[in-house]
Amino acid sequence: MKKLFLTVSILVSCFMFLVSNIFANNKNVFGLHLTQISDVDKAKNIINSSGGDWGYVTIVLPLNQMDKNAWQDFFNNCRSSHLIPIVRLATIIDNDDWIQPSFSNIDNQADFLASLNWPTSQKHIILFNEINHASEWGGGVDVKKYVDLALYAIGKFKSLDPNFFIMGAGLDLAAPSSPPNFLSASDVYNQIYQYNPDYFNQVDGLASHSYPNHGYVGTPSDTGQHSIKGYLWELKFLKNLGVSKTLPVYITETGWPHREGVVKNNSFYSVTTSAKFLEQAISFWSKDPQVVAITPFIFNYPNEPFDHFSWLDRSESLYPPYQNLISLPKTANAPVQTNSYKIGNFLIPLVLFPDVDYRGKIILTNTGQSIWGAGETKFCLKSISSSNLSVTNLCVDDNLIPPQKSTEIVFNFKIVDPKAHSFLQWENTPQYPIEAFYTNATIYHPQYSLWQSLKMLFTRI
Repeated sequence: MKKLFLTVSILVSCFMFLVSNIFANNKNVFGLHLTQISDVDKAKNIINSSGGDWGYVTIVLPLNQMDKNAWQDFFNNCRSSHLIPIVRLATIIDNDDWIQPSFSNIDNQADFLASLNWPTSQKHIILFNEINHASEWGGGVDVKKYVDLALYAIGKFKSLDPNFFIMGAGLDLAAPSSPPNFLSASDVYNQIYQYNPDYFNQVDGLASHSYPNHGYVGTPSDTGQHSIKGYLWELKFLKNLGVSKTLPVYITETGWPHREGVVKNNSFYSVTTSAKFLEQAISFWSKDPQVVAITPFIFNYPNEPFDHFSWLDRSESLYPPYQNLISLPKTANAPVQTNSYKIGNFLIPLVLFPDVDYRGKIILTNTGQSIWGAGETKFCLKSISSSNLSVTNLCVDDNLIPPQKSTEIVFNFKIVDPKAHSFLQWENTPQYPIEAFYTNATIYHPQYSLWQSLKMLFTRI
């Protein structure tokens, strides 16, 4: 009996170790699918909980919601909250169907998204949604039209910024082949490959809707096309078609609906079981090196028709069983950010003597994606001034400087060895010459255009 107890104890300990290390790898796959951009304030601490950092949010951009200020605020919030956005393009609903996008629609959305300052260098885009549903594609499935529009969109986005990372629409893997209203995923992929196989070379990743179908009542251990491992079926199917490109996988929709909602639905699992199953599924997905992100559907939609998928109830409180997912230890991503700046005013004293300590000031505007300062990006430009000058580096202090904000940086310098040609300079900045008043002088001045004008005036006098 003691041996049995010891064995069980060891097994339980091993199980708890595995559960506690679901996210114990070199990437953070965890994220959430949001309903609206304002949800980020509620979701950010859930996504980056328990040691997680730079998790993911999937969000939809409809044609009628392209408010530049609102979306820039959303991206700024993602930046300060350390969230990586995945933006799915959408059109508008007409008679219960999402209309088919036009080429001009794609131009407008591409120009709009390229005009925004994203939080990371890589900018994730999904080209629409479940195009094997007629309701998602203007009332009738049309694979060829989708391929033409998708390839046009890829070209457009990449022409604006090669850092756009483009994924095709996630498919409903459980849809039957019943045209024109439905087309199976296998038929969609076949038709794409037969029509223009270059589509698979042009997309950068696979957006997958790996749900536990049919009826959302599968289990985490199920396999095949209609399971949470549906993305594996997709990858294998594409390989058998002849697609050789390795596609990173973004599971942007998944999860188990629960009974709780506006009206209780006993055909679904309890919220306790749904959350437990999702925890087990994430344990599986996170171990696959090809899976980059997982954003379960949906964080905050407590009203019909998605109330049974919502993590929040109608009072916008979290269903308690999801706390287990939040409490799991996670890891941190380190996404690449563009770091750039604009140089403004530069000020040093007009009269300089050797062996005297001076202070100068320079204004820098953050024009990149990162936030400068404590706990964020350490910003420091190394001095590459002339060898006869002692000059400190240009470093931002602990104050946080987000993009489009300016800061005044104070530096110290001294002329330690008088020479005719001296200059102040830092990495990727212009030279700021310092010259003697006259040959072999021991008094110097900055070579400003203003000073040059004064010299000309004195010469004329």
